[in-house]
Amino acid sequence: MSEAHYILRNDTIRQRAAEAILNLPDEPLMEIVVRDFVKTRSLPQNARYWASLNENLRLIEESIRRVAEYTGHSNLEIRRLIAKELPPEYIAILFSSSAEAAHDILKLIVGVPTSTRLGTKAFSQFEGRMEETMAQISGEINNFAARITT
Repeated sequence: MSEAHYILRNDTIRQRAAEAILNLPDEPLMEIVVRDFVKTRSLPQNARYWASLNENLRLIEESIRRVAEYTGHSNLEIRRLIAKELPPEYIAILFSSSAEAAHDILKLIVGVPTSTRLGTKAFSQFEGRMEETMAQISGEINNFAARITT
C-alpha cells in the first residue's frame, strides 16, 4: 500500500481518513501517525530566502573584490586575512562557492537538519538568522576594509 496523507480540514476529509484506517489490511503491519498540522514554508517565502542569500553572497564577493583591488592582494588572500577574525562557521560561509553550500552551513549554525519541512514561522526565524549571520560577515569585511584604507 502506498502512503496516505490527510489534512483534516473538514468532515468529508475526516470521514475519508477514518474509512481508510478502518479498511487497512491486517498484513503488513501499518503505522498511523497523527500530529498537529504545521504549514510548511510558502513558495514566495522560499524564493525570497534564496534571492536574499544570493544577494548577500554577491555583496560579500563584491566587497572582497574591492578590498583586493585596493590592496593589490588576491581575493583568496583577503579572505584569509578576514577569516582570522571570524568564528569557524562564518569562515566556512566566507569561503562558500555557492548559495547551496552557504545554506548547508547556515543549517548547522541554526541546528536544523533540513529546512524543507520547517513551518512558515520557523522558516522565518531561520531566514532571520541567515540575515543576521550574513550581516555579521559583511560587517567584519567592512571593518577590515576600513582599517586598511585609513
